[in-house]
Amino acid sequence: MRRLSNPPSSLPVTALAILVALCFVAAPRAAVLSAEASLGSTRVVTGEAFQLTVRVVADKRENLPWPTVEGLEPFTVSKTTGTSSSSQTTIINGTVSRSESYVTDFIYLLTAREAGSYTVGPIRYAYKDFERDLGRASVTVTKAEAGISTRASMSKQRAYAGEQVFYNLHITSSDAVQSINLPKDFQKRVGDKFFFQMLDSAIERRTATVDGREVPVYDVRIALFPLIAGPAVLEGIPIEYRRIRPGAQESQSMFDAFFGNGAPLITQTAIAAPLRLQVTPLPAGAPSDFTGSVGQYSLKASLDKSSTAAGEPITLTVTIRGNGQPKSITRPVLPDLPGFEVYDPEESGTSAPEGSTLWTTRTFKYVLIPSREGNTTVGAVSFPYFDPARGAYVRAESQPLAVHVTPGKPGATPSPYLGGRAIADLGGDIRHIKAGGMGKEGRLRDDADLPYRHATFFFLALLAPVAFFAALFQRRRADRLRTDVAWSRRTRASGALRRRLKDARQAMESGRSREFYRALSEAVMAFPSDKLNREFRGLTFSDAAAALAAKGAAPESVEAYDTLLQRCDLVQFAGLSPTAEEMSRDLGSAEALLERLDKELA
Repeated sequence: MRRLSNPPSSLPVTALAILVALCFVAAPRAAVLSAEASLGSTRVVTGEAFQLTVRVVADKRENLPWPTVEGLEPFTVSKTTGTSSSSQTTIINGTVSRSESYVTDFIYLLTAREAGSYTVGPIRYAYKDFERDLGRASVTVTKAEAGISTRASMSKQRAYAGEQVFYNLHITSSDAVQSINLPKDFQKRVGDKFFFQMLDSAIERRTATVDGREVPVYDVRIALFPLIAGPAVLEGIPIEYRRIRPGAQESQSMFDAFFGNGAPLITQTAIAAPLRLQVTPLPAGAPSDFTGSVGQYSLKASLDKSSTAAGEPITLTVTIRGNGQPKSITRPVLPDLPGFEVYDPEESGTSAPEGSTLWTTRTFKYVLIPSREGNTTVGAVSFPYFDPARGAYVRAESQPLAVHVTPGKPGATPSPYLGGRAIADLGGDIRHIKAGGMGKEGRLRDDADLPYRHATFFFLALLAPVAFFAALFQRRRADRLRTDVAWSRRTRASGALRRRLKDARQAMESGRSREFYRALSEAVMAFPSDKLNREFRGLTFSDAAAALAAKGAAPESVEAYDTLLQRCDLVQFAGLSPTAEEMSRDLGSAEALLERLDKELA
């Protein structure tokens, strides 16, 4: 009895122990309620794709493990997964209860390679205390002639890193083929070794004469930009096509043909031959303002008017056109413009194929405000690039542009200095104050009210030199922004980032997912480019990671940088359709990453 009622301090100790124990209790994990497997078809032909689906139902959302499936060796396998939720409400004796379950589909896309009889399974699913054998199935594969033939080619076998290479996949098909599609994971197959862009928005069917007969043909045209120096292999691209099952046309009844009941279609896959490319690194000696453009480029510059008044704006339009990687075209190099205020440009651009080459045109519109009158010249605007034909770094330059600046409107652009003639004219207007009429003493009556006896006088007297030094500082800062490229980019990095994120947010709010991820990708790449004065567009991940780490970026920031850019590329080039919630999440991740990089790269 004494121990049961013993020291009062034991109660708080026990309560504290229970509380600590509760803190370390893991949240309850999902319990699997059921699992089942289904097979899309048990009779297929070689090259035909069919689907195995394992559906698992759990009471909580969780990343469940994949099932165990045996007997997949004779097939080419690709896997994907998806999760959905469902809810059920019941009313029993006036009591309302609601239950929610989460359905995860593990999908295997199987393609038969050779004829024969095969067994898929046993199929098992085990998680925590749930374990079940989901059975097995027999699949009969019959040999079928391929419905298409492919021929892959590249425009060259050697290229510089960043140089455009034309890839063409020529497809010849039989009349039984109904449609042809590129793989959904095309970005993953190509994007880690090359930056690429399709030259055609759709694969167009046309007719050609082969062996004396008309057959359907297709061409898949792609502009490739190799990213890594050294030997590169473009793996064989799988082409998925739908065709009428062999023998189905002969067995189709007159009733089906008359009423339009189509013959059964099968999905098959053909693999194009892999190609090799030797990628040469760019030579040393690149100019400091080189941004990674490799190819042929031209530059044009023009003014919207050749004469203007001091203080009135004029527009300098610079157009750069080239066949290098589209993202490598950045702002041109402006000449020294001491007599002008220069504002950040308005940028726009397009990419379009001309024949078998992708050409990109970007336009930059600068607002210039002349500060003094006279005849002046806007010097040559330039853009550095590497010319593969010459094997050297060169510049595309514009012709100098003449400007006649007339005097501005009175009061529009006051000059801080006056010439000698102006002083003489001012002296002619000075008149002495006569003493008469000012009282018997012949002087001002209230000496205490003279201006210099007020604090306002000294404030106004100090205002002029402060304004002068502020204007001098602003002028020197503007001059440095024009001449010191690295300092200019670092100084303007935060402002440019805010504008890019604003564009991304506007695209997200209007539901334009591709524009959103394009703007997000540009913001993520441009910010470290501006902070470090090194162009990150076109860099491989290893080079970008090394550059970020060398300047103090944490490993988790480097990993987040790569993950976010891969996500942006997948949406832009792989045809994904993200939800508004996913876009909002990716925007938050980008803002958090860029905030960390701003501190780490300082």
